[in-house]
Amino acid sequence: MPCLLHHFIPHTQESSSEKVQRQPKSKQHRTLASLVADLNQRLHFPSAIATTNLRPDLVLWSSSLHSVYIIELTVPWEAAVEEAFERKSLKYTELAADAEQRGWKAKVCPVEVGCRGFVGKSTIRLLKELGEQGQTLRRTIKALSGAAEEASRWLWVKRGDSNWAPNIT
Repeated sequence: MPCLLHHFIPHTQESSSEKVQRQPKSKQHRTLASLVADLNQRLHFPSAIATTNLRPDLVLWSSSLHSVYIIELTVPWEAAVEEAFERKSLKYTELAADAEQRGWKAKVCPVEVGCRGFVGKSTIRLLKELGEQGQTLRRTIKALSGAAEEASRWLWVKRGDSNWAPNIT
């Protein structure tokens, strides 16, 4: 799989499904990469790659390289990281095969960040494959860990809030 992160730098946006294209920083690389994120359950998988009703968390692709990363985030208890990886891998295997039949190089990338801040090996491996290294890689891992811890803490604080009761109708 070619490195795409050097050609794409994601920005957090408030839209339900974002597609962002960026020009690469270097003139010697003219590859454009695109990203869609499943926010508010509205992701539509790029139909040029494959047809599916599945909604991975992120899809990063380059039309010129015919490469696609199907990225699915899981925030499991640390003891369940391996099981989560297998479950998410199997979920998108058929989608990757469909993309490959259409001439794309597809890679399913389940990534795990444990609910107590543990960043799984698969997450680190993907970041490295996408071009992160050195201090930037360490900062990214620290930020992911901190975000997972903060979200877990917030959920713990809200556990007794009556507004969080499930809506059963």
